[in-house]
Amino acid sequence: MTPSRNASSTAGGDPPVPSYSYTHGLTGVNLPMDKLFTDILWLSMAALALLVFVTRLVQTFNNHLRHINAMGVDKQKYWQNDHGAWWPRIKRYLVTAPFWSKRHNREIQLSAAINFGTLPSRFHSIVLFLYVFSNIAYCAILDYNKPKMALVAEVRGRTGVLAVVNMLPLILLSTRNNPLIPILRVSFDTYNLLHRWIGRIVVLEALAHTLAWGANTVIMGGHGAITAKISASKFLMWGTVGTAAFTFLIVHSPSAIRHAFYETFLTMHVIAAAIAIIGVYMHLKVHQIPQLTVLKLVIAIWVLERSARVIWLLYRNVSRKGCTAVTVQALGEDACRVSFELARPWTNRPGSHAFVYLPTISGLQNHPFSIAWADDHSIYPVADEKLPTSTTDLLAQPTRTRTTVSMVVQKRTGFTARLHAKAVASPSSTIILPGAIEGPYGGHDSLKSYGTVVMFAGGIGITHHISHIRDLVAGFDSATVATRKITLIWTVRATEQLEWVRPWMDRILAMPQRRAVLKILLFVTRPRSARELISPSATVQMYPGRPIPQVVLDKEIAERVGAVAVTVCGPGSLADSVREAARRRMEVASVDFLEEAFTW
Repeated sequence: MTPSRNASSTAGGDPPVPSYSYTHGLTGVNLPMDKLFTDILWLSMAALALLVFVTRLVQTFNNHLRHINAMGVDKQKYWQNDHGAWWPRIKRYLVTAPFWSKRHNREIQLSAAINFGTLPSRFHSIVLFLYVFSNIAYCAILDYNKPKMALVAEVRGRTGVLAVVNMLPLILLSTRNNPLIPILRVSFDTYNLLHRWIGRIVVLEALAHTLAWGANTVIMGGHGAITAKISASKFLMWGTVGTAAFTFLIVHSPSAIRHAFYETFLTMHVIAAAIAIIGVYMHLKVHQIPQLTVLKLVIAIWVLERSARVIWLLYRNVSRKGCTAVTVQALGEDACRVSFELARPWTNRPGSHAFVYLPTISGLQNHPFSIAWADDHSIYPVADEKLPTSTTDLLAQPTRTRTTVSMVVQKRTGFTARLHAKAVASPSSTIILPGAIEGPYGGHDSLKSYGTVVMFAGGIGITHHISHIRDLVAGFDSATVATRKITLIWTVRATEQLEWVRPWMDRILAMPQRRAVLKILLFVTRPRSARELISPSATVQMYPGRPIPQVVLDKEIAERVGAVAVTVCGPGSLADSVREAARRRMEVASVDFLEEAFTW
């Protein structure tokens, strides 16, 4: 019996199934296969997380062992090379390798206004390929012997289930407080990359789910039946809301749009995501579809994470003693120094960043910046006008600790341009603003176990390295780190940009035994005259032009002590050059490459 407009046959001579039943419910849906592919998807994600966890655990143990063994030791010959050929090759050709050639974080630009983002690394590309290919395979493994409408119904069920299941990692990986960040020591930047690709798959599966329903509906009642059924059914209406929101998310999320209108994009993205989640939740709730449990977990993750951020924000910035005070100082024509005197103290990790809230400049929006410097200082409140007359009186005075966190914000467009303009407009180039800070985030990579640390910074990227340098120099003096050599290579456009971090750099240069461990190479790409490039000392040297990372790194590796950490924070072109230079030496020395980046 062949399928007709009113009925279709089933295998094994079962009674014919009315064709209209394929437009709703479970008729034609292959529940056992849907469950099987859901389980495989969960298991594959868990296997990947376990692989990364075990790798990180081994790395952490090795770094800790090296730290304890080499702490305060000048000769670290055992740790100069990796003992085994397989791990250096994995690092060079898989973990740190770009997708192709040497390009990774250098943005693909058609013009100053049109930016198509960056390319993933080779390891990330393999993970993304397997994820995308597996989802395509799950959707394509169907019973092709079924009647056409039954086959389409199976597609509808499969894509709907997978779209909901994929929403869980989609939302989890988008959160700042994702527990996998500290557990796996994988950066938020990497999770953001995975979030974007999972989002594309979710949207495509949601569209396929809707189109499969629409195809059977058109076969049964023509195009007019689509509107009629949606308007008559809350189940279909909410499903349509979810699909429409998903469609908007993928239309407004291409890299060129994100980069050109990021602040607007972010606001609209959050609103559209909330509408999509609500639409899918109500769609599932009407008929209590089993995947409703997954959606409840998705909502719980999103609500709890954002609630935790609000609570943590209030705790950090509001106390009985007052609120966080924000001081903004304009630094020339292209940057501001922003300092937060926090209402409560916090412990800052080297290399961390925080999100800045300045409501008079950007409303409720927040923006991430590296924490350049953090200091604790004591405050002695005066109970009365009588000054202390003895040491006993002074010690008896109540004290409390305040933390000042400072950043440098480079002027670009949008928020940073408005902030700089407001500071410059002040007669003193300094303003006091209401604001708050959320963090600290990141800072999971410790450099204390490396005998040699080579840091490359481009422009504002220096702010990521400053706290690491301070920590390592102090550790060298107290013999609590393995680090014996630190080389900072900082490239700036003009000597005026050196003022961005001068107060903190002056304090570092005055630290005990700094000359024995720290060397600074300053490169100025556009010096106004040769007189600007006078090297203050043998350990602080200035050069015109740009550094050649391979030349600098080869010299440091030849003179290395112990294992070498190569870190970079700066423009994509600099980061890619340093990455390539480090990769070329991973098989001749123990070299680890660490990059601080925020791609969006």
